[in-house]
Amino acid sequence: MNLKAFASLLPLAALTLAPLAATPVAAAPAVTPPLPVGTCINLGNTLEPEAEGAWGGVPVRQEDLKRIAAAGFKTIRLPVRWHNKSSDKSPYTVDPKWMARVKQIVDWALAEKLNVILNSHHFDPIHDDPLKVAAWHGGVWKQIAETFKGYPEDSLWFELENEPHKNFNHTNLLQTLAPALAEVRKLHPTRAVIIGGENWSGIKSLETLPLPDDPNIHPTFHYYDPFLYTHQGAEWTKPDMPPVGRSFPTDGDTAQLAKDVAAIQAYVARTGKTPFMGEVGAYDAHIPLADRVKYHRTIYEAFKPTGIGMCMWAYTNTFPFFDHKKGEWLPGLRGAIGLKDDTTAPPAPARAAAPAPAPARSSSSKSKLPPELAAFDDQVPGDLINDPTRIDWDSYGPAFNAGGRQAADIPGGGAARVFTVAERADFPYRAAANIPLLDGIASGEQVTIGFYARTVSTERSDGKGVVSLRFQENVAPYDGFGDTTVLIGSEWQWYEVTAKADRRIRKSDALVTLQLAGAKQVLEIGQAIVVKNAAAIQTTQASAPAPTLQDAAALEMPDAIRSLGQLVNDPTNRGWANGGTGGTVLPLEVPEIWLKKATRYTTTKVGENRWDLVTGIPIVPDVKEGDTFVAVVIARTISAQTDDGMGLVYARLQSGTPPYEGFGDKAFKLGNKWQMIRLPFTATRGFGAGDANVTLHFAAAAQTIEVGPVYVFKTN
Repeated sequence: MNLKAFASLLPLAALTLAPLAATPVAAAPAVTPPLPVGTCINLGNTLEPEAEGAWGGVPVRQEDLKRIAAAGFKTIRLPVRWHNKSSDKSPYTVDPKWMARVKQIVDWALAEKLNVILNSHHFDPIHDDPLKVAAWHGGVWKQIAETFKGYPEDSLWFELENEPHKNFNHTNLLQTLAPALAEVRKLHPTRAVIIGGENWSGIKSLETLPLPDDPNIHPTFHYYDPFLYTHQGAEWTKPDMPPVGRSFPTDGDTAQLAKDVAAIQAYVARTGKTPFMGEVGAYDAHIPLADRVKYHRTIYEAFKPTGIGMCMWAYTNTFPFFDHKKGEWLPGLRGAIGLKDDTTAPPAPARAAAPAPAPARSSSSKSKLPPELAAFDDQVPGDLINDPTRIDWDSYGPAFNAGGRQAADIPGGGAARVFTVAERADFPYRAAANIPLLDGIASGEQVTIGFYARTVSTERSDGKGVVSLRFQENVAPYDGFGDTTVLIGSEWQWYEVTAKADRRIRKSDALVTLQLAGAKQVLEIGQAIVVKNAAAIQTTQASAPAPTLQDAAALEMPDAIRSLGQLVNDPTNRGWANGGTGGTVLPLEVPEIWLKKATRYTTTKVGENRWDLVTGIPIVPDVKEGDTFVAVVIARTISAQTDDGMGLVYARLQSGTPPYEGFGDKAFKLGNKWQMIRLPFTATRGFGAGDANVTLHFAAAAQTIEVGPVYVFKTN
């Protein structure tokens, strides 16, 4: 079918439909620019106790604000208790000395070019009887508004009440806060005002958080997840105090964190407002500093792509970043949240390169090998750091079995480990084998593993098994580098992975882990060799034949897209990776569109996750960081239970194996006529040949969508 005939089926505008950046995913929400919170810290346990510093803290000093600004923080959040410093009878007079003290700290912060979030914190009576106390609360905010009249709007913001809970919930939130908001708006009609939701403003409160119709209202949430970790041994949580000893992250923690990040992205798309994380932290009394550093780094890195501001709890006194007794920042915490951190030990120096064209052989490394491996070391490039004569590697995992097989046709010594994975797991490391190393790894060193392997059986439609490799330390928190997914063919072949170490791993902890739970499969893995300071082991080893692609010139496709770039998928192959339990999949013959085939995806209700019904269109060659692509999707909506009756589809480019890492999340809407959607992607990481997919997620709405041909082009 030619382009002219196709154009009669859809509006011309659809031929140039913009990607996500220009396509609303909800009913055109008004976009509110996010507050420029940046990296923020709470002045916790200072003005929110019954008296300043009463909970074992120290009063705020002007030098504290200077120190915070010098460290690179952009914002402070100032929690203030008001109810015990004001009358509960009209006109609800606030103690003038207390108001002056609050004003003094705000002035100190603004003088250091810090933004200030001034809030009401622990206004206890409002949580017991919200509507009865609303007038009192509003009367206090009237005086706050008067005190700070004329202050710069771009650096002083008001947060009406911290962490609504108990009887203060979403059913009465707006009515309870109405008097305070009205008093603020009389003198500050456009100043940013912050509102958090019920149940202590946890992240799930955003799902139903009601907000006034006001463009200068900004949502917030607090993140102390998992609570059983961050509040272990916290006395104030009795009688439900979490026991001491909880570690982080568990497999469940990692999965939940990914869902929480996705929830923030969905909230922004749905509402047009970007929330900020008003509090995050972990209790210092029972969590070692190194673990707190790891927790903050994990949360910061996970939420960083969302663009939200994050406010640490706290500067000093509790969950501290700064030790006021020693007068110094606690090592590592500032670096964990992206700030310059001169307290962190410098990385180990990279191993010096030899002046010769090939890397120098390390006599010290050779001396660490058992005598029987010295001759083997002479036969491989670089420095041998494992025992290639052994395959009795430690293995673990549920629904997983490791056995052995000997046969003359097994290359590299006639023996292999047989790994049977009975079911795919959410994360590939749920079943794994560990290859121990005989030497440590210094930061900057190049490390290469090579191994023989073949796939006996697999659930994957391409007939390939999947192994995720990682160089790592065998001690919590199991840090590592070089994460790479390798697809294993059905014939014996030699596979290699090379990575540059970005950290030091001690000899006693060093290993290579083969993560095998990415598919239901049976794999055989034979001899493995690990070396340092060599980019390849078997340079003459024949590589697997490159996957073939259809000749784009001979393919049926819209003429308008032929010049987009190099075609990197096979549009005639409908063997897509359909998955999820949130609906049904039906192949169709559709004569009026290119290639005459489509697939119907039906979701009967909104899924818990939008990928509860999903398909993946495979990209044939490998993907390198920096590569750019355009996926052209031809699709239409049959029916959709959405506000405007249009279908809603999410897309991303990602790995086809757990944990499905990817990039370029987008969304687009579809009318009831065939449309041609162009989705651009820029690779922020690489994938092996056959591992990358353009995925389409359908469970964001109850709907029926038909997807015709998909063409993926590499454009650089």
